[in-house]
Amino acid sequence: MKTNHILLAIALALAIPPAGTAQEPITVIELIDHLDEALRDCDWKTRNLTGAPKLKMLMHKRTMEDVLEALRAGREVDSRKLEEARWGHANLR
Repeated sequence: MKTNHILLAIALALAIPPAGTAQEPITVIELIDHLDEALRDCDWKTRNLTGAPKLKMLMHKRTMEDVLEALRAGREVDSRKLEEARWGHANLR
């Protein structure tokens, strides 16, 4: 029963895009692939940044790692963390 609620929450979070975008919902597997790619990008960027920008990127990287770990384990993911992991990366570029 709880698993159904978790899957429903993830499906809703993926189905409702942020304001101003018209994207089709993605699957959990696609989300995991996207976050893996973004993590590789973060690894590269943190090697080339210093100071406050590096700290912001490291904090964002940690958020993405937490979300990825939860998704892979089938645990519930807070919608705010999911959105931050999905869209926050683009804001740090």
